[in-house]
Amino acid sequence: METLESPHIVKVYESDRKGELHLRCLFNLFQDIADRHADGLGCGYAFCLEHGIGWVGANYHLRINRLPTRGESFVLTTWASGKTAVCGIRDFKAVSEQGEMLFYASSQWALVDLTTKRPVSVAKKLPDYPLHNERMIDTKFPAITFPEAPETKILFPVRYEEIDLNSHVNNAVYPVWAAEGVPHDFRLSHDIAEMEIAFKKPAVFDDEIAVFTQTDGLTTTHKIASPDKEKEFSRVRIVWKTV
Repeated sequence: METLESPHIVKVYESDRKGELHLRCLFNLFQDIADRHADGLGCGYAFCLEHGIGWVGANYHLRINRLPTRGESFVLTTWASGKTAVCGIRDFKAVSEQGEMLFYASSQWALVDLTTKRPVSVAKKLPDYPLHNERMIDTKFPAITFPEAPETKILFPVRYEEIDLNSHVNNAVYPVWAAEGVPHDFRLSHDIAEMEIAFKKPAVFDDEIAVFTQTDGLTTTHKIASPDKEKEFSRVRIVWKTV
């Protein structure tokens, strides 16, 4: 099972004010199909939990041509595209019924010891699994820089519904937080064309969240951290397009 295909129809509750697939739903779909495919490869949640290890999201690089709208059907496909010493590389693509490429992504997942939280060897800790040699985005997930410059800041608490079964804020939440860092009038007149995410440290229920945003034309860079910047949870870079 080198690849896994999953048909999906955009539900009304998955649609934003424009009628398009919510950003958080997009990342939830990524997580769901990745989890099911990993199970099929023999290195999913149950196997990892039994062996005291787990997959932790490290990076995403996403490109969006167009988001599907309410009632629209598409097929989401995923596959394991590579391995490093302590990480697995996974790619995704979403294609409409007419064959249009809607959005696609490459991602990197670290394999960690659940007790020590330290990375462990993919080759030593997991059964061998097949790779599909196709990368949707040819990236090595470079660091996202956040240079010192004028910035804006918004604050909010972690909400209970944002906590997942690992007692951490779910990975699908961070891109939503980052996108909240731009003004509402900008958001209404722009769509996300590209997004890079680097996960740093998992936020938990008691954390206060600050999103620091720097803007350079149609590119915004976001540091998601504690208000005093002592704890950094994620960095996100977004390229926007005018609509």
